[in-house]
Amino acid sequence: MSGRRRALALILVGVAGAGAVAACGGRGGDATASGKRDDAGVPRDGATVHVDISDRPLGMPDLASFAWRKRGGQPAFRVARKHEDKDRWDDVITTTKQALAADPAHLEASWLLAAGLAKQGKLDDVLAPLQLAVAGDFGKWATPSLEHPFLKAWLATPTGEAWKRRLDQDRTAYTGALARGLVVASGGDLYAFDVDGGRWHRLTRTQGAVLGALRVPGAALVPYVARVRRGGGVAVGVIDLAKGKALRPIDVGGAATIVASTAKASAGLWVQTKGQWRSLDEDGRLGPAVAKMSRPPGPRLEVAGRTVRLVAGALPDVAADWDEAGLASAIRIGKSNRVITVSRTPAVAALIDGNTAAWSPDRGHLAFAAQLDEHCEAGAINAAAFVADAATGTVRELERAAGGLTVEWVADRRIAVAGDRGVHLIDLATGTATALEGAENLAVPRHRPRCKPVEGPDELPPEDPDAAEPGAGSGNLAP
Repeated sequence: MSGRRRALALILVGVAGAGAVAACGGRGGDATASGKRDDAGVPRDGATVHVDISDRPLGMPDLASFAWRKRGGQPAFRVARKHEDKDRWDDVITTTKQALAADPAHLEASWLLAAGLAKQGKLDDVLAPLQLAVAGDFGKWATPSLEHPFLKAWLATPTGEAWKRRLDQDRTAYTGALARGLVVASGGDLYAFDVDGGRWHRLTRTQGAVLGALRVPGAALVPYVARVRRGGGVAVGVIDLAKGKALRPIDVGGAATIVASTAKASAGLWVQTKGQWRSLDEDGRLGPAVAKMSRPPGPRLEVAGRTVRLVAGALPDVAADWDEAGLASAIRIGKSNRVITVSRTPAVAALIDGNTAAWSPDRGHLAFAAQLDEHCEAGAINAAAFVADAATGTVRELERAAGGLTVEWVADRRIAVAGDRGVHLIDLATGTATALEGAENLAVPRHRPRCKPVEGPDELPPEDPDAAEPGAGSGNLAP
């Protein structure tokens, strides 16, 4: 079977013990044992039915696929929404089909078409558009497909029962892809790129408001910060990678500190606003203020207005004389006792940013960004990303940038770097760099050099205040 004919496989077993018959139908419909069609695979002869729904690749093939609102199907979809508001469901079906004819990857049109078909009792045709929408954006439409009142009758059919089983299997695959995925920012929202599967999954739906996130290796909860469009405040939300859901962010004002703590006494996520600490649970809810609580240990995001800064804290097996900004001219690897330094020129030492330092999964390599010079001109290329071999101390430069850099490991010898050219996956074994088209940043904020302006020419020394003014009897003639 191929195409839509693979969507359903029916095994019909007669009540009187007749032999099993496999049948497939087009357009989401199925042939019964007698060769007649019936809605949603329900036979008319009283036979029991078992339906299996084939899997479909989850996610989208690229980030551009999520931009259906900017493509050719959107005008017809807008018309469909107007028909929906007026309860004209036959017109909804017609116009959503027009939208999908212009843009087969318009997931919102596909979802609305499935709802319209179910509303009008055309249960035999619901599966194809419904599976297209849910597979493309599982996090948005999987749960509603089990709860929407329009789909209640369809879910009671054999195909609907098979859909529930299909979602159970897909949910495991979906959360697995998120757990191993690289979280990136594009257009002000967050996406997970499944490095193994090569598919993209949308995590947030803030219409471009995300400012940054705090991704701790191995942690399922990812707190993120978004701007509030009115009032100039910021909001904090949570992505639960283990459950595959993201909660809408909560407005917390104009400044905040978000901490991911692993300490036993304060494990979990914490948010400080207006001098008070509150817990942030996996459902995105803030707990009551905790009186006289000091900042919990752990990496944190410092948020002030639209500026988000990562403060990573101490990194295991790395020692340095860090300044108040988390910079140092040299670091020492504890296990090998190797001292790591980097420089722009032999005479100018660079400053390593400890907030960007990250161990590879096997702890064999350390990646970090550095500020190349203490003094620089505006727009100068003054940041660079490096990888150091922990055993030998050998340092390798990966990329330079003017607008800041950040790094994240995806495997022992594979690393993601976000810089002026977007996000690239670099294979350290081969040296090849693969661009992730459309990805603008990693989830965590970049290291942005804070350098002093380049000094100008020496100024003239100030005049001696005790010297007589010209023309005041000093022997100098006034002009």
